[in-house]
Amino acid sequence: MNNRAENFKKFLDENEIKCFAINEIKDDKFNTVVFRSNIDIKGQQLSTLVILDDSIYGMIRVFIAPKVLNKDNENELRIGINELNKTYKSFKYYFDNEDNLILDCCILLNEIEKEGNLIYTMFDVIIKHLNNEYKNLMQLIWK
Repeated sequence: MNNRAENFKKFLDENEIKCFAINEIKDDKFNTVVFRSNIDIKGQQLSTLVILDDSIYGMIRVFIAPKVLNKDNENELRIGINELNKTYKSFKYYFDNEDNLILDCCILLNEIEKEGNLIYTMFDVIIKHLNNEYKNLMQLIWK
């Protein structure tokens, strides 16, 4: 396990946070470790990953909605997502190759001993944001 992942695991253990499953990616040149969990937003369990490797970057990824982009909502949805991306600096929305809506938060990690606090602080920011915006996103998706 890479140093960043070990320190995040230590942070989780020290704070008795037990909601993550840990997966080390075998034969990965960056020694990637994925911490899997869910966050509850408006009664929906959204799959969430914390991805840590040997680089100075960490990633929090939230799977907002599966296979939602289609010809009926594409224009309005892209416009709405673009507005969110212009508004929020700390994370970005995008559609993956299967048209799933994803939120990514890239974190610059430079002080190993403080990374757990920073990662968990960003979780709070994301959860607050999604509690405010999730209903609007779903209205755009299901129009």
